[in-house]
Amino acid sequence: MKNLHIENITVKELKLANESVQFRTQAFLSFVYIVKGEGELSYEDHQINFTKGKLIIIPQHQAYHFKSTDAELIAIQCPVEFIDKIRLEADRIESCENLYKLQYISNNHHSRAGCVFRNKSDESFAETLILQIAREYRNKTEDYLIIRNSISILLNLITRNIIKSETSDIEKNRKAFSIMKIITYIQQHIKDKEKLRIPIIAEHFRISENYFGEYFKQQTGISYQDYLLDYRLKLVENYLRHSSIRLNEIAYELQFSDESHLSKLFKKHRGLTPGEYRKQK
Repeated sequence: MKNLHIENITVKELKLANESVQFRTQAFLSFVYIVKGEGELSYEDHQINFTKGKLIIIPQHQAYHFKSTDAELIAIQCPVEFIDKIRLEADRIESCENLYKLQYISNNHHSRAGCVFRNKSDESFAETLILQIAREYRNKTEDYLIIRNSISILLNLITRNIIKSETSDIEKNRKAFSIMKIITYIQQHIKDKEKLRIPIIAEHFRISENYFGEYFKQQTGISYQDYLLDYRLKLVENYLRHSSIRLNEIAYELQFSDESHLSKLFKKHRGLTPGEYRKQK
């Protein structure tokens, strides 16, 4: 097994010969591509047969077991820092809007494991990208731009295929697609507290105001207010890691009451003060 690291990304190349391997990742977004062979995938109470060409998303903290006599796998793990870099670059060039949906996909798409691609051309393109990413890692390339851009394109292929699934899938999974739209709306308007008020967002998506909170938690596993706070704190982390912006400016930008309020929340939920976090990172 080869295991290489570049800027916190991890790529693993594995060959299974009458054996099994478990993936349990802390990474924000992880997936396993079946280069060749076939076998059985199990997680929770589910069992799925996998074959060559399948791309399987691995949610955070979920244990996935792959068993095969002849399979070759490539696993790619992307930490939130890497996704944030792609998001920031996408914002600058005003493209890659689908990347805003990655948080939903990484935590909720595993129910359709192994069924990411609906378009054969995209599936073939994804294989080329994944093999190129693995090759660049294997050769310990210093041209990191190729790896980053390849992963960025791959992520957009994934989201495009999930979002633009066949009509029957959209009908069967209408609630899942609706919550993806809500997640996108939230992340786009995270700096506008007024647009994130429940009456406003419920009206925007034509959902009962009284039902919105229950609906959001059913679909995401987290309350609406907890999601807003967690996403804002992730943005705070990004500012602290990648900029010298002062904490009071971050608090104002992300709609916290004041610097003190932000510091208390950050300490409570991240275990460090913002200053300590910035110093460590």
